[in-house]
Amino acid sequence: MDKQSILRREYLRRAGAFGVTIGGASMAGCLGNGGGGGKPKAIRLGTWGGTWQDLMIKAVVKPYKKETGINAEYVLGDNTDRLNKIIAQKKNPPVDVSQQDGSGLVRGSNAGLWRKLDSDTVPMLDKIPDNFKGDDWVMQIFAASGLLYNPKKVKSKPTTWDAYLDPQYKGKVGLFTEDPTHDVLAFSLAKTGGKSFKNVDKAFEMYENVVKNMDPEYITSSEEYGKMFSQEKIVLGRYWSARAAQWESEGKPVTSIIPKSGAMTTNFGNAIPKNISDDKAKWAGKFIDFTLRNQAAKVVAKEMYYTNPNPKAKYPDSVSEKLVKSEDLKKLNVPDFDWIAQNRSSWRERANKIINKHG
Repeated sequence: MDKQSILRREYLRRAGAFGVTIGGASMAGCLGNGGGGGKPKAIRLGTWGGTWQDLMIKAVVKPYKKETGINAEYVLGDNTDRLNKIIAQKKNPPVDVSQQDGSGLVRGSNAGLWRKLDSDTVPMLDKIPDNFKGDDWVMQIFAASGLLYNPKKVKSKPTTWDAYLDPQYKGKVGLFTEDPTHDVLAFSLAKTGGKSFKNVDKAFEMYENVVKNMDPEYITSSEEYGKMFSQEKIVLGRYWSARAAQWESEGKPVTSIIPKSGAMTTNFGNAIPKNISDDKAKWAGKFIDFTLRNQAAKVVAKEMYYTNPNPKAKYPDSVSEKLVKSEDLKKLNVPDFDWIAQNRSSWRERANKIINKHG
């Protein structure tokens, strides 16, 4: 275990036994849930909508409510938008738990947004390896940022990221344009033979080649990526191994590999905004603890094929074979979250300029 993002375009509104969905973080304060003492009726969870929200309800919210009697209210959206709202409302945060990708967690930490975490707040914390936690955040899931392909259409199994530039796949490759970070990291590994994921200039040379010469499909959500593979509008792309395993289990023509030059891990986790009340922080910590328990790990792995950072989590055999394996870890790089957080917005601008130039 030494080397161990999910955009939803629609804000879904849900109501029922396990919480209410809020269309934007600015509305959260209207729920009368932020300040008072004692046990809260609900905690406010900032997260993604769609299938991830459904899974969180099943894996975490239901057992959490059963044990504590506390419900959940959801503030949904892209992690960057939600983080920016926490920054804007730092003195009165719109959520009690914020779910972010790794760079979002570090960006929040650098901005002084999160409370310190310890084993009193999150009892499972001591069991999590150090590379999956910081002083004020902890990961919940990870997978590989792998090379996905349609085994029916790609007859020769691709082994390198250079498959992105193979002329036979022109018009059939995908780029995740909502956030180009992991495409950039993968292309850096490609151009340096696996020596570095930080050679951004070489990575963008390849990115521009793909945009200019391969007529790629520009994709902005996990659901869209899966649909593109299902409809065979694309046959190759860079995305999460966990998503590929999920789609494959649903009968979609897609699988994933880790190229010879390696790949990155993708990581998502939780933090508690600093300026919520102590009472809310106590129950927010317990909520995060539930995300690290074996029950949650099993449910998430079974339905979405992400691995939990809890090294003692146990999975069914049919699931474990589709998770990141120990032999895979030698070819996987844990992202430098701090560096990514500092550069992510500039990469997005740079990618957009290339697309606008050649699109």
